[in-house]
Amino acid sequence: MRLDARRGSPPSGDGINEDAFLLLKPDCLRLGLTGEAERAVEAAGLRIGGRRPVRLSPADVRYLWSEYDPAGHSLILAFLDRYLTTGPSEVLLLSGPDAFEAARRVKREIRSRYADGPFANVIHAAERRAELARQRDHLLGRPGDDPPVSPPRPPGMDFRELFDVPALVDEAWPLIQGQPADPGPHRLDAGDRVVHLGPDPGHTLDSTVTALWHALPGVEPLRAVLLTLHAGWSGGTPIATGGRGAVRRCLRTLHEHGVRAWSQSL
Repeated sequence: MRLDARRGSPPSGDGINEDAFLLLKPDCLRLGLTGEAERAVEAAGLRIGGRRPVRLSPADVRYLWSEYDPAGHSLILAFLDRYLTTGPSEVLLLSGPDAFEAARRVKREIRSRYADGPFANVIHAAERRAELARQRDHLLGRPGDDPPVSPPRPPGMDFRELFDVPALVDEAWPLIQGQPADPGPHRLDAGDRVVHLGPDPGHTLDSTVTALWHALPGVEPLRAVLLTLHAGWSGGTPIATGGRGAVRRCLRTLHEHGVRAWSQSL
């Protein structure tokens, strides 16, 4: 992480009750939503005690989102790098009654109004009290070696061994602004049954794409990613078509990976 020299030095924190923080992400600053975030903070009964401009690095992303590891989450980390490291961000230091919960409410409010895609949710706040000090101190540039406390998310294959992950992200990026593009279902064979995939917060992008990789023979990586993101954002989408036998095999593989899916006739 490096400080944006145009915005000066970070506050020392002396005398400031830094109970919570908000990270205004690059799209928040680019869209001019800082004022909206500040008004939501004040409406929540919080005080902005200081601010620090930052520019996140890939190492920062891995520290702050420690539930993802490079081997098992190469896709989500590559998308987060594309989203979070290509522009400036800003940290707001907050204090006030139950600042942790109030900051989370502000995050939900701002996201409900301005989020515009799976990697365009404009604002971040710590989701667990145990992570609050660790993330805040890191964003303030304070040394610390606190271990991560966020439980690991379900991993997938290490796709770096199979294709150029950054190149895939570059190709997918314009297709996932707003609602992710629907690439259409993958054809298993000439049958007329359809496999549907719904949103599943218990899975990650990598674990779901891994399931699709095994369940949809010959699927292109970009299609698997877009199908996963579209299903999560839209509430469900057809991911495959085929005959009864092909669909049965597809569903069995998805269910073996713990992915929720179902079928119906065209």
